[in-house]
This record gives sequence, structure tokens and C-alpha cells, in this order.
Amino acid sequence: MQDERADLADVPPEEFVAARDAVAKKLKSEGRSDEATAVKKLRKPTVTRWVADQVLRRHAREVDALRSALRRIAAAQEAAITRGDRDALASATAERRDAMAALGQAVDDVLARDERPGHHHDEVLGAIEADVTAEVASGGTFGVRDDLELPARPARPPARRDRVAERREAQARTAVEAAEARVTRAREELANAEAALAALRERQGT
Repeated sequence: MQDERADLADVPPEEFVAARDAVAKKLKSEGRSDEATAVKKLRKPTVTRWVADQVLRRHAREVDALRSALRRIAAAQEAAITRGDRDALASATAERRDAMAALGQAVDDVLARDERPGHHHDEVLGAIEADVTAEVASGGTFGVRDDLELPARPARPPARRDRVAERREAQARTAVEAAEARVTRAREELANAEAALAALRERQGT
């Protein structure tokens, strides 16, 4: 059934349903009922999906360039995280930009060949990038691996305290100490006054 699916992949969306039903009918007439049922379930692709598939199938070199760039970006991200090396990431990002530009031209070629409006360009290019990214990510390439050894972060130096706040805190401490001293002196004076009063009473015999 692969040949039948491949033939349908080239059929424009506007002609897909009729072509699909014809293939299903042919398969059924040949006694291949299960395959006919599977083909009958195929859904008509959107224009975006159809053009994206055309590029993926017919512009393998450009697609491989993006695939390679995405893998390099993943490796460069890991190097940036573990070793602080950002040069490779910049280079890989530039490679991805070039690959996307080449793929954009391939999209325009397919759109022009099939007389499709250019407003499909961005959606088609986004669909292709999503497909290739998902393919690369399926191999565990993207993201931080669980076993990745991250470098220890350097301890942050203690933050400099605000000088105004320090001065105010010192003034407050001084004021508290002065108040405590006054309280101590007041207690001593009260004790002395009470002792003098007791002595005077004793002398007066009261």
C-alpha cells in the first residue's frame, strides 16, 4: 500500500478525495479490503500541510541542512551550559538561519510551481520547522539531559549595604544606649533618694 500512499501524496488537496476514493475502490476490487479501508480513512490535507510535505519529500538537501543545524544548536546549548562556551551557539544559530532561508526559497518554489498564493509561505515554513524539530527532539537531543553535570555556581559576594541605612542603624543604636543609660541613672537616683528619706525618718524617730 506504500505505493498507493506515495501516489496520493502528490495529488493536490482539491483532487485528493476523488483520487483517494479511486485508489480505495481499486484496492477493494483486487480483494485487498483492509488496505482499501485504510486508504479510505486518509483525510484531505490542508494546502499548508500538502506544500510542507512536498518540500520535505522533494528538497531533502535543504531539510537535511536544517536538521544538522538544529542538532548543532542542541550540542552548542549543552556546551554553553556546562562550559560557558557561547561561540559555538552563535555559529550554530547562524547555520540554522541560513538553513531556514534556503528552505524558505524551496517553499516559494513549490508554491510557484503549483500556482499557490504566497501568503502560505510562513505557515508552510513553520510546519516544516516544527516537523524537523520534533524529529530531532525525539532522539533526546533538545533540552537539558537528566544526567547533564551542571557547573557549580560561584558564590555571590555579599551585597553592599546601603550607607544611609547603616548610618541610621548606628544612630538608632546610639539613641537606645543613651536611653538605657538614662534609665540606669534614674534608678540609681531613685535608690539614693529612698535611702536618704529612710535615714531622715530614722533620725526623727518616725
